[in-house]
Amino acid sequence: MHRFILYPIPTLRICPWILSLLAMAMLSLPGCASKLQSSLIEPLINDLSTATAHHRDIDLVIDGLPSFLLLLDGLIENNPQNKRLLLKASEAYASYAVLVEIDDTQRARQLYQRAKEYGLRALSLGKKRANKLQSTYTDFTQFIDALESSDLPAAFWTASSWGAWISTSGESMSAIAELPKVIDLMRWVLAQDETFQHGSPHIFLGVYHSTLPQSIGGDPQKALWHFDQALAISKGQMLMVYVLKAEYYARQIFDRAMYESLLNKVLNTPADLVPKLTLQNIGAQKKARILLAKTNDFF
Repeated sequence: MHRFILYPIPTLRICPWILSLLAMAMLSLPGCASKLQSSLIEPLINDLSTATAHHRDIDLVIDGLPSFLLLLDGLIENNPQNKRLLLKASEAYASYAVLVEIDDTQRARQLYQRAKEYGLRALSLGKKRANKLQSTYTDFTQFIDALESSDLPAAFWTASSWGAWISTSGESMSAIAELPKVIDLMRWVLAQDETFQHGSPHIFLGVYHSTLPQSIGGDPQKALWHFDQALAISKGQMLMVYVLKAEYYARQIFDRAMYESLLNKVLNTPADLVPKLTLQNIGAQKKARILLAKTNDFF
């Protein structure tokens, strides 16, 4: 299965050296960290997320992200039980990995692994059956059965980063063996709220059913249904859905006309029609150009 999500990443608009100073302040003031987190850092993280979502310069975002990730690591060291920080770290690491993966798969895999670890920690906080997360498939399904609606964001980011980690692990059978857990977790997310993150659970499962052979879970018709549901939920405003439908579904059924039509639609649609989707739509257009250039290699 392949990673596919390019989400607003909570960083930028603040220079890396300012983020570094904030991190040092958090780690050098015993007794004040919790107060600083609640009064300054957490609202700042949310503001940065909004600012980045509207940004048009992916390279600038990539340059600004590492300092923010280190800041999150430092905050979590000081407060390892803060679920909001763990969840934000999972989202940020996974989103950054998407941006760097096209140039460095191995580095992306390490970032996805860290995102997965943060997600699992967030998901397990306060759970009586937390040990079942890393246990057998049967135990894992029991853990899922005990999840509550408030666990939805943690479940989504855990499944997303976990699936991306598997997809960048090459032919590792131990990693692939974890895929059924990931799919069940994302199906739980879908059952709770199919509209989450503009229909992203459908996108995830659309890629899943497009990628695998039918003998082990792949299903072109299910893939098409999931992609079309995501397009309906997002009102066609999330351009990455078109890109992934082309990359996985159209290629699987060997439909070159559909492939080119979907990618050209992405390139001909303004990226900033919905401001909060600007960054990820620009990322979608970048990927669409790459895929179009490879059309003759695929068909």
